[in-house]
Amino acid sequence: MRVGTNVWPGYEPLYLAREQGFYNHHIKLVELPSASDVIDALRMGHLEGGALTLDEVLSLIQEGQDLVVVLVFNISAGADMLMAHPDIQTLSDLRGKTIALETTAVGALMLKNAMDFAGLPDGSLRIRHMNLSDQLRAYQSGKIDAMITYEPFSSELARAGARILFDSSAIKGQIVDVLAVRRTVLEKQPQHVRELIDGYMQARQLMQTSPQAAFAIMNQRLRLPDEQVGAMFDGLELPDTEENRRLLNGKRSPLSRTAEGLAQLMVKQKLMPAPPPLKQLTDPRFLPESS
Repeated sequence: MRVGTNVWPGYEPLYLAREQGFYNHHIKLVELPSASDVIDALRMGHLEGGALTLDEVLSLIQEGQDLVVVLVFNISAGADMLMAHPDIQTLSDLRGKTIALETTAVGALMLKNAMDFAGLPDGSLRIRHMNLSDQLRAYQSGKIDAMITYEPFSSELARAGARILFDSSAIKGQIVDVLAVRRTVLEKQPQHVRELIDGYMQARQLMQTSPQAAFAIMNQRLRLPDEQVGAMFDGLELPDTEENRRLLNGKRSPLSRTAEGLAQLMVKQKLMPAPPPLKQLTDPRFLPESS
């Protein structure tokens, strides 16, 4: 069972589980340079599952990939943010300014909610789509006034003087990272899916009971300054087994309802042509009995 990930704090417990020997040789974690590479590998049939944001799962389902969400890795509760030049004091001050964001549903969701909070109508900002890695240079050269971003890019922007005006703690529950697996794999390899999730939950528990030891093991792979390892998880909620069961349980589970709203936004923002069929999007059967 091959599971693709890119580098993101919420996925790190998978690698901690691997380092702790919680996985046998049937489970292979495949680290790829970006989420786009994970998506492409799923499209080409090179992976049985992938760690993705919910909007990415919806896009793949809309294309015809039959994926099921079996685990919620994390919920953004401040990790995604809108930052702006210090002269811009409030969200309302963004009127007529230029804001940079990625061409993703997460970027669209953050922008829509920030504008709603400020009472700004559509068309009141100039929008530029760009990669997060290009935002700092654009900000320093005065080409953009604000951006939607996250770590590690937000720390670089803060050092350049940008301030946080809005973050995902205001819309908690809407930006979610999940484990999506092919429906056929659930039927053919259920024991491997259970082992994958069980190992993840054991690693998550280790992070709570022995954080310094867990972070030290993680950093053998990440090679970050020691103080940055724990800080990676600031603004993220990692649901335990019981919360996962609540989010994934039922024909119209809480996560399915979130997905329905997200799909409508993605259609409105022209990120997909039509809402995908979301019959049996989530399945809690592979979660451990308890946390």
